[in-house]
Amino acid sequence: MNVIEIVALFLLNAIPIIIIVIPYFFIRKKFAGKVYFRVMLGIMIFYLVYWVLPMIFQLGTTPIELELQVGEEGNLGLGIGYIITHIGSLIALFAYYPLVTLPFIFFVAPFISFVFVWNRLRKDKGSKEEKLQGLTYHIIDSPYKRIRNDLFKNDWSREKDIFKLLVVLLPISLYLLQVLLKISGLESVSITTGETALGWFIEILFVYLAVFIFSLELLNSSKIALRGRFFGENIRQQTYKSLYTVGAPISILSIILFIVEDISSFGIIIYFFAYFLMASFIFILFLKIFEPISLLIFIKIIDWWKNRKEKRRKMSFTNYYYGIVFSFLAYFVFFVLNYLVFGSLYSLIFQDPTSIIDSANFAISGSVYLYQSLGFDLMTLFNFIALVAVSLIIASIFLNLSLKYMNSMFLSFVTFLPILIVLSALFIFLGGNGIIDFAPDLYWITGQSSFTTIFGFNFYTLRTAGFNADLIGILSILAIPYQTTQYIFNIIFWSLIVFYMPKSFRAKNIVIDERQLEKVIFSTVTEFLSYNEYMKGKARYLITKREDVDLDVLSHEREEVKSILATLETEKILDEIKPTDEKEIQRFYFTLKYLYNNNLIDVLKQEFSYVYENVEKQGLYIIYDDGRGIFDYNFAEDYNHDPGIVSGMFSAITSFIKETTKSQELLKTIDHGDITILIEYGKRIFGALFIKGKQTTEVRSNLRELVNRFEARYADALADWSGALIFFKDDHKLVEDIFKE
Repeated sequence: MNVIEIVALFLLNAIPIIIIVIPYFFIRKKFAGKVYFRVMLGIMIFYLVYWVLPMIFQLGTTPIELELQVGEEGNLGLGIGYIITHIGSLIALFAYYPLVTLPFIFFVAPFISFVFVWNRLRKDKGSKEEKLQGLTYHIIDSPYKRIRNDLFKNDWSREKDIFKLLVVLLPISLYLLQVLLKISGLESVSITTGETALGWFIEILFVYLAVFIFSLELLNSSKIALRGRFFGENIRQQTYKSLYTVGAPISILSIILFIVEDISSFGIIIYFFAYFLMASFIFILFLKIFEPISLLIFIKIIDWWKNRKEKRRKMSFTNYYYGIVFSFLAYFVFFVLNYLVFGSLYSLIFQDPTSIIDSANFAISGSVYLYQSLGFDLMTLFNFIALVAVSLIIASIFLNLSLKYMNSMFLSFVTFLPILIVLSALFIFLGGNGIIDFAPDLYWITGQSSFTTIFGFNFYTLRTAGFNADLIGILSILAIPYQTTQYIFNIIFWSLIVFYMPKSFRAKNIVIDERQLEKVIFSTVTEFLSYNEYMKGKARYLITKREDVDLDVLSHEREEVKSILATLETEKILDEIKPTDEKEIQRFYFTLKYLYNNNLIDVLKQEFSYVYENVEKQGLYIIYDDGRGIFDYNFAEDYNHDPGIVSGMFSAITSFIKETTKSQELLKTIDHGDITILIEYGKRIFGALFIKGKQTTEVRSNLRELVNRFEARYADALADWSGALIFFKDDHKLVEDIFKE
C-alpha cells in the first residue's frame, strides 16, 4: 500500500468518530450539548469495546475478504453506502442501552429502594401509622430542571463512586457466573470460534447489579428520612463500605482463581471484563439523565403507601375507558406500520434474508460478500427502527395520552398495559410481531477483521458479525425476569419521561397548626381541569399568575379578570379562592379557564405531600476544618453568640468524641434540651445550624446546600485560607435565598 492508500484507510475508518464528534462543537455550551457529550462518550466507548477490542484479539488471524460480485469492482457508491450503513448499525446497537437496557434498571430500582425503606420502618419503634407520617423526603425540582442543574455542575463524584464499586464487584460476579455456566454445561469458549453464553448473559448480570446499586443511590438522592433523620444516606454509606471492605480482597482472589483454573481463557476473560466496564460506563453516563424520573417513581410509591386509604377513596373511575381505547389504538397503529409499511419494505429490501443472517456468523467458512455484510448492517438498523424504536414510541405516546386524560396514573397503567400484553402475546403466538417482545432474539454482536477491494486497494475494516447465545438451565431461569418484562417497563418509563419532562414543579408550605407544616409539591397541568374535577375538589390545585404577565397592559379586560389576577400575585390554593355562592362558582370556573387559555395563569396539580414539624432557626456558623470561624448569620433578633466561642466549642467537642470513641464517623447532630445543632460537612468547611425543635429534612437539606454552594463559590479562597474574613462578609443573601420559607 502506498502513502495515499494508507491515509485513505485511516480516514475512511475514522468517519464514524468524525461524524459523531463534529456536532458537539456547535452545541457544547448549551443544555443539548451537555446531554450530547454523554451520548457521544457512550458511543465511543461502545465502539472501542464492540469493534476495536475484538480487532486486538484477532491480530494473529487472517482477515476475511468481503468479496465483490461481478460488476461491483470500483463501485464507490457501494463502498460509501457500506460505511454509512455500518455507522447506522453501530448507533442502533448502542441505542439499545439507553432505550431498552437502562430504563429497565431505572424503573425497577425504585421498587428495591422501597423494600429498603419498608425494612427500615419495620425495625423502628412506634405504630405503623406514626412511622409512615414521620417519613419525609426532599424533592422540589421538576425532572427537567434537576437534569439541567446536575449536568451543568460538571460534578462526576457520584459517577466515580458507582464505577469504582462496579469494578470491585466485577471479578466476583464473573467468577460466580463462570461457576453457573459449568453447572449448566455452558462453559465459555473462544470468542473467535464458537458460541458463548457468558457473552450474552453478562448483560443481564450487569443489569441486576446496577439495579441494586442504583436503588442505594435513590435512597441517598431522595433524602429519605424518618422523623428528620436521613436513614437512606446511612444505608448507602454502610452498604458501600461493606462491599468495598469485603469485595476488594474477594475480587483479587477471584482474578487469581480465573488465571489458575484456565490460563488459556485469560484473553476471553479480559474481553468480558472490558464489556462489563463498558456497560458500567454507559450506565453512569446516563445516571443523571434518567435519575429524576426514577426519583419520581420512588416518591410516588412512598406517597401511595403513606396515603393509600385516602387515595383509594379519592380514586376516580370516570374515564377508565381511555386506557382501553388508547391501548387498542396503539396496537392498530403498530399493526399498520409493522405489517403494511415495514413488512413491505423488508420484503423489498431483503430478498434473501436467510443468506444474509447466515453470512454474519462469526465462525462461517466460505465466501462472504460485501453486499451481505452491508445487508446485515442494514438489517440490524431496520430491525431496531421497526421493532424497537417505533414500537416503543407508539406505546409510550398512547400511554402518555392515557395518563393525560385520566385522573389516575395507577388506573392508566392497569387499563392500558394488560390489553397491550394480551394482544402482543396473541400475535406472537400466531407467528407475528408484538408491540411487546417477551423473548427477544439472543445473539452476541461483535466485530470481525476483514477487508474489501471496493476502493481499489485493500481497505481493512471490522464487519459486524455475531454468535447465537442459547441459554439453558439455571441461566435461562435467571434471564426470565429481564427478558419478559424489559419492554413493558420501558414503555412505562418512557411514557413517564414524555409526561413529566414538560412540567414545572412548585413546592408550597401549608400551615396545619403552630407546630406542623405540610409541604405540597405541585406540577403544571397540560389540560385545564374539568368542571367535574373543579366541583368535586378531590385533588388539590395551585393557581398562580404567570411571571411575565403585566397587569398594566390588561386595561381592556373586565374588572373581574383583573381582580383575580391581582389576587394571584401570590400563589393560591384553588379551594381558598373558590367562591361559596352557588351562582358564582360556575362563573369563577369559566373565568379561570379563560385566564388559563390566554396564558395568564398557571394551574398546578398536587403530586405528593408530607407533614413535618416547624422549627425555629436561631444561628448559622460556617467553620473551617481546623476550627476557625469563617462566617455567621443570625436568624433570630434575640440570638447573639460570639462566633469565636462557638467555633472553639465545636473544635473541642469533635476532638473529644474522636479521642474517646475512636470512631471515624462524623458528628452530625447535637441535642441539648430544646436546642438542636445540625452539622453538615464539605471538603474544607462544615456548617452548624442552631434550631429550636427537632431536625427536619427541610432544614438539613438547606444546610447541606448552603455548605456546598458556599464552598463552590469560595473554592479558591478556601484552598489555602489565610484567615482573612473579608471574602465572606457579604454573603447574607445566599443564606436568605436558601433558607427562605
